[in-house]
Amino acid sequence: MGFYGPEPFDSAEAVYVWTGLGSPGFFSVTVEGNAPNFTSGIKLVRDEQWVGGLAIKVMGWTGPLGKGTKPYKVHGSFPGSFLKEIVVIGSNKHEVVKVKEIPFTNDEEFAKNADALV
Repeated sequence: MGFYGPEPFDSAEAVYVWTGLGSPGFFSVTVEGNAPNFTSGIKLVRDEQWVGGLAIKVMGWTGPLGKGTKPYKVHGSFPGSFLKEIVVIGSNKHEVVKVKEIPFTNDEEFAKNADALV
């Protein structure tokens, strides 16, 4: 029988995508690692009880317990306002990840420079 819980990870990357004027964007998060054999359903889940930012948990189903590991890569997206860093939580560590920004769209560049047009 399997159990649901946090999974170990090796690396995490986060990108913030600006979606347009007057609306929040989203975080695109990618995590890679080596999970115990017989692990499935690995996904990224927002930690709703984390206060003061965004925390993402790496969760999956493991069991029965066996020897060895298998590599995985998982991706998720989470809406919200821009933050310079987020936290990724696995069974082996909590890691602060710096967020990279996708450049502004044309609408956003226009809004940014609108004062110069007046």
